[in-house]
Amino acid sequence: MNIYSGQWVTAGETVVDSTRLTEATGWVPTLTARESLAVMILLQGKPLLRREDALERRIACEAALEPASEFVGVDGRGIEHVQIPAATGAVHAEVHAAQSGGSATVVLPAPPGLHARYLTPFAAELAENGFDVVVVDLPGHGLSTGRRGRATVAGVNDALAVALGYARIRFGVTPLVVRVGDATERESRPGRWRSRVARSRTHASVNPADGLLPRRLRYEGGLGHIPHAHSVRDVVALTRADRVDS
Repeated sequence: MNIYSGQWVTAGETVVDSTRLTEATGWVPTLTARESLAVMILLQGKPLLRREDALERRIACEAALEPASEFVGVDGRGIEHVQIPAATGAVHAEVHAAQSGGSATVVLPAPPGLHARYLTPFAAELAENGFDVVVVDLPGHGLSTGRRGRATVAGVNDALAVALGYARIRFGVTPLVVRVGDATERESRPGRWRSRVARSRTHASVNPADGLLPRRLRYEGGLGHIPHAHSVRDVVALTRADRVDS
């Protein structure tokens, strides 16, 4: 990790330089100063607002996701992270490529109040079953930029649109958007959202120590029209139905 002041740098404060440590041991920082600061801000429950401050490198993304990763039992290896430019700033997505020839592509928006890491086990299972999967953080959630926990209808629609565009270009097919977990559309208290999602068959419990979870959720909607699924079997059925309709 990097060495940096807990309060970053203020006038008169001692600043630690790692040059001698590097010369003596060969140690090099894994994160840049900008990435370290961004991780610290996010894990304190504060937002990154500018697109250029969004975390992109896998190692930096996984550093911010570490509390959630430990909770759901994911080590982050082999997971790809992308930041997709959007009107709201940058939309973060986890990409899980099918382990053997993708049969279909699915976009999974993380439920309001949560973020993509809580759907990682579900996405990994889909990838094992031949699906290419893009898991999307809503604006103000997870590693997406925006005011923490604030997701307008326009912002949600924009995030889904850019995620669909990315998935279509990346995997060469028209993806299906599926909502995982509870089908309830509107809920202003994240604690209730979390308990409802946890009671679904996805078993998506959450870590109260995860600084990426919003302290207050202001979700205005935008996912109600999307079909929802509780299991990989449900997703398979939805993709088959979509092919018939097409």
